[in-house]
Amino acid sequence: MSHHYSGPNIGFPRGDARLDLTDLYAFPKRGAPDKSVLIINVHPSVGIKPPEPTTAEPFASDALYELMIDTDGDATADIAYQVRFSPTKAGGQTATLRRIEGTPGPAGKGERGQIIAEGVPVSTGRRHR
Repeated sequence: MSHHYSGPNIGFPRGDARLDLTDLYAFPKRGAPDKSVLIINVHPSVGIKPPEPTTAEPFASDALYELMIDTDGDATADIAYQVRFSPTKAGGQTATLRRIEGTPGPAGKGERGQIIAEGVPVSTGRRHR
């Protein structure tokens, strides 16, 4: 579920906008319909007025971003993807992506599963690295 934390008396998770998962997009991969593309949006870490970064790190390095997926319609997750972002080094962050198969269990139980990608440069601009 995504939620845009807006309105009176509503705050960001743990007071950190970078933990606010705002949107989820899922669609088949072009040319490979047996694969899916998953995209999550988090609250932007760049303000409009003034147009500048609101934090030194776009993604919280002490957070574990997790997406759980039910593949068979039984209302229980069968696959989970976890992303951990590094602290900013040399002007950027990197990401490590893990995949957990089977019933992943409750969120927040720490990193586990197979590493799919590690040390991938994170892009927050219009161009990816």
